[in-house]
Formats: sequence, C-alpha cells, structure tokens
Amino acid sequence: MNQERLASMLAQIKDISEMMVDLAYSALIYGSEEIADHVLEMEETIDKLHIEFELAALELRETRPAKGLLGSIRLAMAAEQLGDAACLMAGIVKKGARAHPVVQMAMEKAEETIVATAIAEDSVLGGKSLGQLGLEDDIGMRIIAVKRGENWTYNPQDSFILNPRDLIIVRGYTEGREKLLNLANPMRIDE
Repeated sequence: MNQERLASMLAQIKDISEMMVDLAYSALIYGSEEIADHVLEMEETIDKLHIEFELAALELRETRPAKGLLGSIRLAMAAEQLGDAACLMAGIVKKGARAHPVVQMAMEKAEETIVATAIAEDSVLGGKSLGQLGLEDDIGMRIIAVKRGENWTYNPQDSFILNPRDLIIVRGYTEGREKLLNLANPMRIDE
C-alpha cells in the first residue's frame, strides 16, 4: 500500500461522510424516507472503507512516522463518526419524525441551504453538463445528488448531464436558492 492510495481512501471517506450529512439534512427537511434509506446504505460503504483504511495505514507503520499515521487514522475516524451522526438523523426520519417549523426557520436564516427541486421540461438546465452550467461559480449552488427515475447519483461529476424530470438536491448559499429554483422551473416565476 502506498501513500497515494492511502490519501485516496481518506479523501473517499471524507467525501462520503460529507455527502451523508448533506443527505441526512435533506431527508429531515423534506421528510424523505427514500433519501434517509440512501444515507443508511452509505453507512455500510463508509464503515467498510474505514476499516480498509486503518488496515492499510497499519501496513505503513514500519516505513512512515507513527504520529503522521495516527493523525490520519484519527481524521478518518472523525469522518466516519460524522457518517454515524448522519445515520442517526436518517433513523429519526425513518421513525416518522419530521422537521419542526423551527428547523425550517433556522434553515431560512442559515447562510447555507439545501434545496430539492425537479427540472422542468423547459428548463435551461436540461441537456447540459454540470461543468457547462457552472452553478457553483455563478450562483454559489452545488448539485450534490440527482435522482433520475429510480436511480440516484451522488456527488455528480462535471461531465454529468442533467435531464428534464431529474430531481436534484442542491446545497449552497441562500442567496442562490431562488435563482436555482427559477432556472430549474422557469414557469415558477409566473406562479
């Protein structure tokens, strides 16, 4: 096992735990047991990856400084614990709990928000890749998940092409929320 592979595993653990937290908040805010199920499924992935990471780090103990490896192991453990916390939120949703109006008010006052919306047939988002759209640069919003039919894509790459009727979950600055909703559904302006 080399350092590059170890770094890649650590990055995966971090990315998965961040996605789990984002999706768990989404599940709670929107009362979506389906999203909660995906968070719970991701728990198996992160747990397995975390164990593989720790074993790989231990393989390097003879050739790398122990303090550096210990720091990496602790960082991976912290990320895995974030995933565990996300699962607790998802579990609450699975038990039927829904966000209290205070949670909704808090989300409105927060600097960042999570939005779920469908892409309308006449949306400028349809048929374009995420890279072409540049939503994160232009309006401070990043698509973290896309549901197409029954399938979910998490943390889609810049090459991912959006289609009309895709459900997108987006995270970003509250200032970009309305712009995003209007891009996804131009008729919404007339409502």
